[in-house]
Amino acid sequence: MATASEDHLLLAKNTSCQKMLLKMGTFLHYNNKKRKQRQQLFSKMLGNNFPIPEKIIFSDNLIKINKRGKEQERVLLITDKAVYNLKPKEYHKCQRRIDIDKIVSISEAKDSDEFTVHVPEEYDYRYKTKSKHHIIEIISEQFELLSKNTAKLKVNSVTAMELEKKTLTKDEAKLQTREQRYQRYLDLIAAENFDEEVADAKENCRKTVAMKGYDSVDQQKVQFFSFLCFHTFLLILKHNNFFEMCKTVLICECENSKEKRHQTSLRNENIEKKYLIEKRQVDHTNEERRILMSLQHPFLMQLRYAFQTESKLYFVLDFYKGGELFFHLKKMKKFSEPQTRFLVAEVGCALGHLHSLDIVYRDLKPENILLDSSGHICLTDFGLAKELGGDAVSTTFCGTPEYLDNIQQYNNTAPEVISNAGHGKPVDWWTLGILLYELSVGMPPFYDQNVHKMYTKIQTAPLQVPTSLSDNCRDLIVQVIQLQSCCVCTLILLGSGKDDFKEIQAHAFWENLDWEKLLSKDVDPPYKPKIKSDDTDVTNFDPAFLRQKPLDSNVAPPVLSDGVDGFEDFSYPPPQR
Repeated sequence: MATASEDHLLLAKNTSCQKMLLKMGTFLHYNNKKRKQRQQLFSKMLGNNFPIPEKIIFSDNLIKINKRGKEQERVLLITDKAVYNLKPKEYHKCQRRIDIDKIVSISEAKDSDEFTVHVPEEYDYRYKTKSKHHIIEIISEQFELLSKNTAKLKVNSVTAMELEKKTLTKDEAKLQTREQRYQRYLDLIAAENFDEEVADAKENCRKTVAMKGYDSVDQQKVQFFSFLCFHTFLLILKHNNFFEMCKTVLICECENSKEKRHQTSLRNENIEKKYLIEKRQVDHTNEERRILMSLQHPFLMQLRYAFQTESKLYFVLDFYKGGELFFHLKKMKKFSEPQTRFLVAEVGCALGHLHSLDIVYRDLKPENILLDSSGHICLTDFGLAKELGGDAVSTTFCGTPEYLDNIQQYNNTAPEVISNAGHGKPVDWWTLGILLYELSVGMPPFYDQNVHKMYTKIQTAPLQVPTSLSDNCRDLIVQVIQLQSCCVCTLILLGSGKDDFKEIQAHAFWENLDWEKLLSKDVDPPYKPKIKSDDTDVTNFDPAFLRQKPLDSNVAPPVLSDGVDGFEDFSYPPPQR
């Protein structure tokens, strides 16, 4: 156990170091009257998730080995939340701060004094010191405390040569793809400990069921708790730094009987609370859950379950074997006009229903449209959806780098969103026109690899529609994407009047389309994804994700000053049948 005497360089009393820690967004234990004032001021500025004071656990000199293998003198400072890399006698400058809960594992050399701290979200650090074992012990201890004794830091023993190969430098990290980063993360974590963690979680859930006194008659509640106990992660369908989507199997089972009731394929989306709080997305996420819970429509995703742990939120949704429309667009390059007409019509029905509930979707793109085994669509991902009463407008900028993962998807952002002029339901018809263009042509109309140039094009560039498209298709695209969509001229756009979707439906592009049959799924889809007969088929998903090992990765819960994370009412059992 580390004590105050581990601060060998007395940095807790060093004014320069205190200022550096304050600049990095933390508080030291000031023994003066201004400490409370500073805390109140910064807590008011940064919200309830502002970190509680950091405590210095360890400080000492050591050697850092840079990317060229050159040895550099450095100071290692360890607090109860982070590892700091400082230059000797320049304590006012922080070379790097690593959150302890971002450290996935540590590798130590068997035949030297070197060790490497692995941070797959960023890059690694390689150190050399006689105190190697003691430092690893301190970091491991703080990691376990931060996880509230639910996880242990994996420590690997390797040769010095293997250590050098395992260390990822900053330059190497820049060249890694998202899939490579995630695969490296999977390689570094202690996979053998996962089964034990799952077993413990299942046992806790069984105890909860027993404690609540549920019997075989109370199927609704037993079904909900059974999901926690018996869901199985089969395949990774999608992943980024804070969000993971897995194909799962739900087995409903009663506590008093081992008879399996039924088995259903579902989709499990889990999101780290810490990320949502840091990015101020708590309200958005709660609103997404409320919207999903209220939806009942053939072309809209429905929420089956929602539950949470200390560190994660879980959405349990229907699994669509056809995968994302984006997957098929990449394969097909573009769709024929009959195929495009059918797909866009079903998407329009989904948006029209949302508008009838005074909900603006605001994030339409092929990645958020799923296909079932027959070829019918399902609109999903309501993270940017917003409830607007009547003629109200929103000034929120949707598609910011802080919230979306793929920078190349900003081309679906409407002009009024970019200009912050206020936007309402017409913004969805603008993006429907973008979707119609992209499915017909194979490329969005204003696409540019440079995001800023793309925003400029959206606001100022003339719309160029290929003459290869039919007259009706070209006319509909022009009527919903014309440049007058910017700012005060929005009302002249098709779909921006009081009739909303009915204006879109009345266009000649949909001639001979029976909307009632379309809504009841009695129209045969002209494009059908290739689906195998068995329920385990995932051939319509990106192979890069399917190759990854599906684990419900263990992450630290968010640090809260008042113990409230904002997700108190998030959990949701299904309605009683």
